[in-house]
Amino acid sequence: MHKKRIISLRSTLALLLVVVPIGIVVAAVLALSGSYKVYVIHTGSMTPTIPSRSAVLVHKDHYHVGQVVSFETTAGIVTHRVVKRNIDGSLTTKGDGNKDNDVNVVEPASVIGGVVAAPRELGYWIRYLQNPLGAGSVIFAVICIGLIWSIASESSSTLDTSTVTADSNPESSTTERRHRAAQRRALRVAAYDAPTA
Repeated sequence: MHKKRIISLRSTLALLLVVVPIGIVVAAVLALSGSYKVYVIHTGSMTPTIPSRSAVLVHKDHYHVGQVVSFETTAGIVTHRVVKRNIDGSLTTKGDGNKDNDVNVVEPASVIGGVVAAPRELGYWIRYLQNPLGAGSVIFAVICIGLIWSIASESSSTLDTSTVTADSNPESSTTERRHRAAQRRALRVAAYDAPTA
């Protein structure tokens, strides 16, 4: 049972230490390539499709009607779905979590591009790591996890060694003990039944 818990803990830690950094690195590499941008979703206007704290990977200058796009407004970057292209070329947009279309139309020049991926919770980690205290706490946590991992590995190997030692001792074998007890009983019976001179 103890060994299963250690294996489960190792699997969870490995998943956490591998998946989150890989997601952040992939997003950063694509963003640096120039063809993609990464934005963090701060509101629930696109829930349930893209909940708050998600990150969106936007392919610059590529989008179509029906696709979720990121566009510039006076209030900042907004990520909503294009529901219609108007006669004058402007776009009508709507958040999936909103009942009504957006009041203001979007000019094509304001559109950054279409969303091609929206990993959940990745936006939270991007924002967290942008803060020096957040980045420092992650480094500290990784060091602590490494120490816990090494302690767990040492205790696991100690348990395995003691089990092997106990099993290799003939006195600890149940079958061996039963066999010896049967021999002692046979000797007592033979001694009792032996003829006296």
